[in-house]
Amino acid sequence: MTTLPALKWRHSVKHFSSKKVSKAQITDLTEAARFSVSSYGLQPYQVWVIENQILLEQLAKHAFDQPQLHECSHLIVFAHQTKIGDELVDQYFQHYYEQTGAEIGSLDGYSDHIKSAITAKSHQEQQNWAQQQAYIALGSLLTEAATQGIDTCPMTGFDVEAFNQLLGFDNQDLNTCVICAVGYRNDSLELPTKVRIPSQDFVQFLA
Repeated sequence: MTTLPALKWRHSVKHFSSKKVSKAQITDLTEAARFSVSSYGLQPYQVWVIENQILLEQLAKHAFDQPQLHECSHLIVFAHQTKIGDELVDQYFQHYYEQTGAEIGSLDGYSDHIKSAITAKSHQEQQNWAQQQAYIALGSLLTEAATQGIDTCPMTGFDVEAFNQLLGFDNQDLNTCVICAVGYRNDSLELPTKVRIPSQDFVQFLA
């Protein structure tokens, strides 16, 4: 199994066709994000899928009216939690015991270790950490989309506060950190050549 052909194929598409991505495929993309790597397995973020055209138009006004929001099949919003602490860790271990059948409390020592590590971070460091985890999940989603021939365009050019207000995140202790337009490329438009740093300059081997 290799994702290289798919990654070479993908582009950050700026204009989408009117073709819709199926509900089953959207589920595959969100599952890719759900099964993504996450520090301690805590997943301090949520994924929101927006298809409502009226809401998309409202959000576009706060994203410089970029065409991706007007034309995409779906918009996927990654929102990280703003309250990072013991409750997040307890929630993870509750899921752990339920899903593995392990004896409840058998990992209390590890749980306390994680809580100490998080508590040692400043509030801003906690926010940065949660945001970084969401970006990892975004990468998994982008890769899954590419393997299925679905186009994407991750974006950070938007008014965070406006998005939070429109999506009701302020009342849910969530903060929009990155969005991703999903759809199919407009074949009438020629995509630019993909430019990357040459391999010999990008990778250094230390034997």
